[in-house]
Amino acid sequence: MSAISERGMFMISRGTVIPVETGAPAEFLDVTARDLGVLDHLALGHGAIIGRAGEARLDLCLSGENFDRKSLARVIEHLERCRQEVPVRMRWFLGGWLTEVFPDAAAALERLRAIASEALSIPNTRLQLATLDPAMPCPRTGDLYELWQRHAGHLSSEFIADAGRAGMLDRMFALEHDQTKGWIVRFMGEGIGIFAAQRGEVVGRPLAKTDVDHDYTSWVESHHASVLESGESRYDHVDAILSTTAKKPTRVRYRRRLLPFTNNDGKPVVVGYSALTSDLALPL
Repeated sequence: MSAISERGMFMISRGTVIPVETGAPAEFLDVTARDLGVLDHLALGHGAIIGRAGEARLDLCLSGENFDRKSLARVIEHLERCRQEVPVRMRWFLGGWLTEVFPDAAAALERLRAIASEALSIPNTRLQLATLDPAMPCPRTGDLYELWQRHAGHLSSEFIADAGRAGMLDRMFALEHDQTKGWIVRFMGEGIGIFAAQRGEVVGRPLAKTDVDHDYTSWVESHHASVLESGESRYDHVDAILSTTAKKPTRVRYRRRLLPFTNNDGKPVVVGYSALTSDLALPL
């Protein structure tokens, strides 16, 4: 049997490793919420596992529903033997395409073994939420809460500069409510993949008019409305399966802060920050 190479693309089919030759550097898992064409077909239709090995990370694409046991056992065996400090990024399907990043092989092995044991199942509800105490410390989203307090809820150029220095702009967003148009997107970080995949610019448009699943956008609008009405912040753990411009649903799991701000014109704006993570109060 062929071994999985330390570098390059490969496919595992029925337990057999097949090297994949590419004439140029392959884009693989680099854009979320999009179709990967034949790779998706191989993973979903044939139980194949597609991967890309490199010095900095191992990427994997597979199905968590209709998987091939021999192929899954083969990739588990590889991770047990490879350098344990190598991060693993996994795009896998369970109700929707979910992308998770694991800090090392041991963390990825825990997920793969759970898939192999069939301990995981498709959620009964597409949109799930756990609302937690906003004062709860969170290393992933706590910086926004602290900046909100420091700037007394004022959305100013100084706040934006501080958020930039804290490295938060990539996954930060801001929405303003209009009585006739609904929730208008005023800022959307480039790191929020479900909106990065849009065909056009989302800033300045009503959230409901984007190409993202309207059940999902209506759902999150209600969360923004609760912040606007109460004047209080909220902290949620979210697990959502939603439709995008891709053929198959996308699944996102994240921690999210929503906070009430006032802009320079005195208008209320809800500013949020989301951090993709597998560590949630909502189990898979």
